[in-house]
Amino acid sequence: MSSLLVTLCAAALVARASGPAPEPAAEIPGDVAASVQAPQIRAVVVLVVLGEFPAELVDDIEAALRSTYQVEVQRRSPIALPKSAWYAPRKRYKADALLEHLGEQVAAAPRGTRILGLTSVDISTSKGKFADWGVFGLGELGGTAAVVSGHRLWRKTKDKRLIAWRVTNTAVHEVGHVLGLDHCEEPRCVMLDAEGKIDNTDASTGSPGPGCTALLDARAPLRPRAVVLGDPKAR
Repeated sequence: MSSLLVTLCAAALVARASGPAPEPAAEIPGDVAASVQAPQIRAVVVLVVLGEFPAELVDDIEAALRSTYQVEVQRRSPIALPKSAWYAPRKRYKADALLEHLGEQVAAAPRGTRILGLTSVDISTSKGKFADWGVFGLGELGGTAAVVSGHRLWRKTKDKRLIAWRVTNTAVHEVGHVLGLDHCEEPRCVMLDAEGKIDNTDASTGSPGPGCTALLDARAPLRPRAVVLGDPKAR
């Protein structure tokens, strides 16, 4: 009798410790699971060289755009600088005309595709009372195209690390414009206006500050890649 009681008590303890059997996990509908697992991106950014640009810096720019903005970066073969953008009086190219030319390169791409042109020639735009103001880059606010020139970023230094820092920061800044970010006043934010000097570019963190990050999430939110690419099946 005593051995039977011990056996029954042991069985009861095991049952109490293990508790009721867990309910089977609810199945996630296939379409919901697919959307959760789908890669999330803000946009597709096409990189294209206008004329010439160091290949290693193109690699640096691609990595910076991917990590900073979570965009998909696609590359295209280099294209010639358009003659229509040449500004003979100052022997440089008009950035506004380059943006128009770049926009034409993605006219047939899915809606929302952006393009960043990279060039080594000097570029300029109109600014306030200045009809021809030399710039590091230019981007359409909330638009399609941006351009970065290395001409003013590396002409006074041979420091490769500094050159890469300046070029990638400028690229992140100009792509920020096409994603909807204007100039801001947050200390060391990558969206600070260069104001004709290199100081803000050199001192930048390389990323948008808290305020610009919040605006970025509102104006260019992360979405499934298929939706960004305009795949009808993703709707």
